[in-house]
Amino acid sequence: MPVPYGGELVTLFNPDGTEVQARAWGNQFAAVLESLDGYTLVQDPETGFFHYATVATDKQDLLPEGPRFDTVDPAELDLPKHLRVRPEAVAETVNANRGQDEDRPRWEIRRAERRARLTVGRPGPAPAPPSAHTVGNYVGLCLLVQFPDVQGTITKDQVEAFCNESGYTEFGNNGSVRDYFTEVSGGKLTYQNVVTAYYTAKRDRAYYTDETVPQPVRARELITEALDHLVADGFDFSTLTTDDADFVRALNVFYAGPRVNNWAKGLWPHSWHLDASYPAAPDKLIYDYQITNMGSRLTLRTFCHENGHVICDYPDLYDYGSEGNGIGNYCLMCGGGSDVNPVHVNAYLKNASGWASSLSPIEPGTTLAVQAGTNEFLIKRRNATEYFIVENRQRSGRDSALPDEGLVIWHVDELGSNDNEQMTPAQHYECSLEQADNHFDLEHAANMGDTSDLYGAPFATAFGSTSAPNSRWWDGQKSGLEIDSISAPGPKITITTTASP
Repeated sequence: MPVPYGGELVTLFNPDGTEVQARAWGNQFAAVLESLDGYTLVQDPETGFFHYATVATDKQDLLPEGPRFDTVDPAELDLPKHLRVRPEAVAETVNANRGQDEDRPRWEIRRAERRARLTVGRPGPAPAPPSAHTVGNYVGLCLLVQFPDVQGTITKDQVEAFCNESGYTEFGNNGSVRDYFTEVSGGKLTYQNVVTAYYTAKRDRAYYTDETVPQPVRARELITEALDHLVADGFDFSTLTTDDADFVRALNVFYAGPRVNNWAKGLWPHSWHLDASYPAAPDKLIYDYQITNMGSRLTLRTFCHENGHVICDYPDLYDYGSEGNGIGNYCLMCGGGSDVNPVHVNAYLKNASGWASSLSPIEPGTTLAVQAGTNEFLIKRRNATEYFIVENRQRSGRDSALPDEGLVIWHVDELGSNDNEQMTPAQHYECSLEQADNHFDLEHAANMGDTSDLYGAPFATAFGSTSAPNSRWWDGQKSGLEIDSISAPGPKITITTTASP
């Protein structure tokens, strides 16, 4: 799913065309909107206008019972800021909008198949790991769409460069999509997109952005129209990468013009699947898609995040219910950092993709060094699904937007879920960051990471069974991981472990 909103500015629209500047928190399944001065907003389902929100008595819903936004000074209304419903109500909304397990994109189905293999005979929460190594050459399809009344202003050549050009820099981006995956995989994945010529939709834009029609009905209709056109034109689908069931891995759809819809309506950017698999060729079925407007610029973060799902089968490592912030801005598959220079995928996902250049076990009484930017990892395993994996991340280059730099200690339980921020033996993250300050701001949704999270001299130099946080497994048993010294953050970090008694 698209990267989560963490207070980003969004433009909303009243039915009379007036704009509402707001901040958004959440994701495509559930989001909260606030005015720039912190008052919660909600759209009246009958009139379509945005109002200052109140909360229902049972705290199950936000209600448009306050005045229309921008018609009064909210300071005169005695309304509290930052209104929220109960977390359980958010979870219900997320589950309702995500649908049933069988009504999921192909990448989630592939992960579910992996889940079934991992959970045979094992109790506990469901897993969400990647399904297989992702190495070699992969090819996706990038479909360009314009409307009779809204023509594309970004050219096909510009989109091709954004997807595939080595050393790409337009719109301030640090490389192309291909460059991103080449770098983070250590050269083990080459991912390119076949970019189509613009397809001009059958109807004007207003037909597809009609907010009275539930999303994603018109998005699916638009994509199917464009695919029909490609088939009729004899488009060659043969180069596209498919999974074991002949489903095309990646369909990326760019449509011309700015976004004119409100959250989760019309062509609001989202990722999902078609109503039924589309037979593009005898051995090429299309099902998953992501769709977004181009506006006046192209940026990497969301595009790369979505392709992390469909190309690599990566899970979202944020919390769909927004009770916690997952792993914040330390990974593409959560906050991702910068729109034009998204941070790396983390060590857990890289290792699962087969991208590790080295994977060294952490043994007692040893000194180990780990280099930044090389996909060198250290690991302490309990079993196939629970382990600590360690990497060195520096705030430079691709990782310039990291909240902190130093030694990163990930606690992985592939049978966990990043919807579970409780930090208990039964409910905990699939991938959690051991935060050196022991505040666990990420689980508490306090921030997306800060400068006291990572390890390194002189402030955070030890990690073991009695430290805070500690190196115990989720059930409280000692892991045997006892790091008694960690050097200062830098291109190379050295750790020393305690010798066995």
